[in-house]
Amino acid sequence: MGKLITLIIQRLGLGLLTLLAVSLIIFLGVELLPGDIATEILGQDALPETVEVFRRELGLDKPPHIRYIDWVLGVIQGDFGTSFANQRPISELIGFRLANTLFLALMTSA
Repeated sequence: MGKLITLIIQRLGLGLLTLLAVSLIIFLGVELLPGDIATEILGQDALPETVEVFRRELGLDKPPHIRYIDWVLGVIQGDFGTSFANQRPISELIGFRLANTLFLALMTSA
């Protein structure tokens, strides 16, 4: 029984480490893209001052490593942020889809 618990703990730890690594790779990939979300939302014709204020509101004026750490700490607390597409909490969007996914998984396993 002790070996089974050890194996489960190892697998959970490896899973969390994998999630952290994948999130970091995606974050760095997005970080390397040209432009930023503030320019995309406001458009190319927006005044530089407006873009700068919006970047500050979004926290894009912080260094990338600080933004990533802030995001990870938020996720640990259950705060995934807000969708830029429809201004709804991401946890709400995930929860709705997760409920449907679990329903389908239960129906197919029965």
